[in-house]
Amino acid sequence: MRTLYDLGDAFNGVMDMALDETMDLKVLEECLQSIEADIAVKCENGIGLIRSLENLRDGMKAEAKRLTERQRVIDNRISSIKTWYAKNLDAMGKDKVVTDRGTMRVQNNPPAYPRELWNMEKIPETYFDIVPQHLELNMDRVKEALKAGIDVPGAFRTQTRGLRIQ
Repeated sequence: MRTLYDLGDAFNGVMDMALDETMDLKVLEECLQSIEADIAVKCENGIGLIRSLENLRDGMKAEAKRLTERQRVIDNRISSIKTWYAKNLDAMGKDKVVTDRGTMRVQNNPPAYPRELWNMEKIPETYFDIVPQHLELNMDRVKEALKAGIDVPGAFRTQTRGLRIQ
Protein backbone atom coordinates (compact mmCIF):
# COMPACT_ATOMS: atom_id res chain seq x y z
CA MET A 1 0.00 0.00 0.00
CA ARG A 2 1.37 3.42 -0.88
CA THR A 3 1.65 6.18 1.65
CA LEU A 4 -0.54 9.25 1.39
CA TYR A 5 2.49 11.27 0.24
CA ASP A 6 3.20 8.73 -2.51
CA LEU A 7 -0.45 8.73 -3.46
CA GLY A 8 -0.30 12.50 -3.77
CA ASP A 9 2.64 12.06 -6.11
CA ALA A 10 0.71 9.44 -8.06
CA PHE A 11 -2.20 11.82 -8.51
CA ASN A 12 0.19 14.61 -9.46
CA GLY A 13 1.39 12.26 -12.19
CA VAL A 14 -2.22 11.69 -13.24
CA MET A 15 -2.70 15.46 -13.33
CA ASP A 16 0.32 15.79 -15.61
CA MET A 17 -1.07 13.04 -17.83
CA ALA A 18 -4.50 14.70 -17.92
CA LEU A 19 -2.88 17.95 -19.06
CA ASP A 20 -0.85 16.21 -21.78
CA GLU A 21 -2.92 16.70 -24.94
CA THR A 22 -1.12 13.84 -26.69
CA MET A 23 -1.90 11.33 -23.94
CA ASP A 24 -4.38 8.62 -24.85
CA LEU A 25 -7.37 8.55 -22.49
CA LYS A 26 -6.97 4.77 -22.19
CA VAL A 27 -3.50 5.26 -20.68
CA LEU A 28 -4.93 7.81 -18.24
CA GLU A 29 -7.64 5.34 -17.18
CA GLU A 30 -5.04 2.58 -16.75
CA CYS A 31 -2.94 4.90 -14.60
CA LEU A 32 -5.93 5.68 -12.37
CA GLN A 33 -6.68 1.96 -12.16
CA SER A 34 -3.10 1.15 -11.15
CA ILE A 35 -3.08 3.47 -8.13
CA GLU A 36 -3.36 1.27 -5.05
CA ALA A 37 -5.28 2.83 -2.18
CA ASP A 38 -8.44 2.62 -0.16
CA ILE A 39 -11.45 3.66 -2.27
CA ALA A 40 -12.14 6.63 0.02
CA VAL A 41 -8.56 7.88 -0.37
CA LYS A 42 -8.69 7.34 -4.13
CA CYS A 43 -11.99 9.22 -4.32
CA GLU A 44 -10.69 12.06 -2.15
CA ASN A 45 -7.66 12.47 -4.40
CA GLY A 46 -9.89 12.06 -7.45
CA ILE A 47 -12.08 14.92 -6.21
CA GLY A 48 -8.98 17.06 -5.79
CA LEU A 49 -7.81 16.11 -9.28
CA ILE A 50 -11.18 16.90 -10.87
CA ARG A 51 -11.52 20.20 -8.99
CA SER A 52 -8.00 21.19 -9.99
CA LEU A 53 -8.80 20.46 -13.64
CA GLU A 54 -12.11 22.35 -13.36
CA ASN A 55 -10.35 25.35 -11.82
CA LEU A 56 -7.76 25.25 -14.57
CA ARG A 57 -10.50 25.03 -17.21
CA ASP A 58 -12.46 27.91 -15.65
CA GLY A 59 -9.32 30.03 -15.51
CA MET A 60 -8.64 29.28 -19.17
CA LYS A 61 -12.23 30.19 -20.10
CA ALA A 62 -11.95 33.49 -18.24
CA GLU A 63 -8.59 34.22 -19.87
CA ALA A 64 -9.98 33.31 -23.31
CA LYS A 65 -12.90 35.67 -22.72
CA ARG A 66 -10.54 38.44 -21.61
CA LEU A 67 -8.29 37.90 -24.63
CA THR A 68 -11.29 37.79 -26.99
CA GLU A 69 -12.50 41.12 -25.61
CA ARG A 70 -9.01 42.57 -25.93
CA GLN A 71 -8.82 41.31 -29.51
CA ARG A 72 -12.17 42.98 -30.27
CA VAL A 73 -10.88 46.28 -28.88
CA ILE A 74 -7.66 46.03 -30.90
CA ASP A 75 -9.63 45.12 -34.06
CA ASN A 76 -11.75 48.25 -33.54
CA ARG A 77 -8.62 50.37 -33.08
CA ILE A 78 -7.08 48.96 -36.25
CA SER A 79 -10.29 49.67 -38.15
CA SER A 80 -10.44 53.25 -36.84
CA ILE A 81 -6.81 53.91 -37.71
CA LYS A 82 -7.23 52.45 -41.21
CA THR A 83 -10.37 54.55 -41.74
CA TRP A 84 -8.50 57.66 -40.63
CA TYR A 85 -5.61 57.00 -43.02
CA ALA A 86 -7.95 56.14 -45.92
CA LYS A 87 -9.98 59.32 -45.33
CA ASN A 88 -6.89 61.50 -45.14
CA LEU A 89 -5.16 59.92 -48.14
CA ASP A 90 -8.39 60.43 -50.13
CA ALA A 91 -8.53 64.06 -48.94
CA MET A 92 -4.96 64.58 -50.17
CA GLY A 93 -5.76 62.87 -53.47
CA LYS A 94 -3.17 60.15 -52.87
CA ASP A 95 -3.97 56.53 -53.69
CA LYS A 96 -0.60 55.10 -52.70
CA VAL A 97 2.29 55.96 -50.38
CA VAL A 98 5.46 53.85 -50.46
CA THR A 99 7.66 53.73 -47.34
CA ASP A 100 10.51 51.59 -46.04
CA ARG A 101 7.99 49.66 -43.89
CA GLY A 102 5.57 48.96 -46.67
CA THR A 103 3.06 50.46 -49.02
CA MET A 104 -0.18 52.07 -47.92
CA ARG A 105 -2.77 52.09 -50.67
CA VAL A 106 -6.39 53.21 -50.89
CA GLN A 107 -8.35 51.39 -53.57
CA ASN A 108 -11.85 50.31 -54.42
CA ASN A 109 -13.12 47.24 -52.61
CA PRO A 110 -15.02 44.60 -54.59
CA PRO A 111 -18.63 45.65 -55.24
CA ALA A 112 -21.10 44.70 -52.52
CA TYR A 113 -24.72 43.68 -53.02
CA PRO A 114 -26.45 44.80 -49.80
CA ARG A 115 -29.55 42.63 -50.11
CA GLU A 116 -30.90 43.83 -46.76
CA LEU A 117 -31.10 47.38 -48.18
CA TRP A 118 -32.81 46.48 -51.45
CA ASN A 119 -36.51 47.11 -52.07
CA MET A 120 -37.61 43.54 -52.80
CA GLU A 121 -41.08 44.59 -53.94
CA LYS A 122 -39.63 46.58 -56.85
CA ILE A 123 -37.38 43.80 -58.20
CA PRO A 124 -39.07 42.16 -61.24
CA GLU A 125 -40.21 38.55 -60.94
CA THR A 126 -37.68 37.44 -63.56
CA TYR A 127 -35.03 37.70 -60.87
CA PHE A 128 -36.90 35.39 -58.50
CA ASP A 129 -36.99 31.61 -58.48
CA ILE A 130 -40.36 30.02 -58.02
CA VAL A 131 -40.27 27.79 -54.98
CA PRO A 132 -43.44 25.79 -54.33
CA GLN A 133 -44.49 27.95 -51.38
CA HIS A 134 -43.04 31.37 -52.26
CA LEU A 135 -40.84 33.40 -54.57
CA GLU A 136 -37.15 33.28 -53.74
CA LEU A 137 -34.70 35.87 -55.06
CA ASN A 138 -31.95 34.44 -57.26
CA MET A 139 -28.98 36.50 -56.06
CA ASP A 140 -26.69 35.24 -58.81
CA ARG A 141 -29.09 36.37 -61.53
CA VAL A 142 -29.45 39.83 -59.95
CA LYS A 143 -25.65 40.17 -59.47
CA GLU A 144 -24.97 39.19 -63.09
CA ALA A 145 -27.55 41.69 -64.35
CA LEU A 146 -26.11 44.49 -62.20
CA LYS A 147 -22.54 43.59 -63.28
CA ALA A 148 -23.66 43.73 -66.92
CA GLY A 149 -25.02 47.24 -66.37
CA ILE A 150 -28.68 46.21 -66.48
CA ASP A 151 -30.91 48.34 -64.27
CA VAL A 152 -32.72 46.07 -61.81
CA PRO A 153 -35.44 48.10 -60.07
CA GLY A 154 -35.10 47.84 -56.28
CA ALA A 155 -31.57 46.39 -56.38
CA PHE A 156 -28.19 48.06 -56.57
CA ARG A 157 -24.54 47.45 -55.84
CA THR A 158 -22.25 49.56 -53.73
CA GLN A 159 -18.56 50.35 -54.04
CA THR A 160 -16.49 51.08 -50.96
CA ARG A 161 -12.82 51.82 -50.46
CA GLY A 162 -10.44 50.08 -48.09
CA LEU A 163 -6.89 50.46 -46.92
CA ARG A 164 -4.36 47.76 -47.84
CA ILE A 165 -0.99 47.46 -46.13
CA GLN A 166 1.55 45.29 -47.92
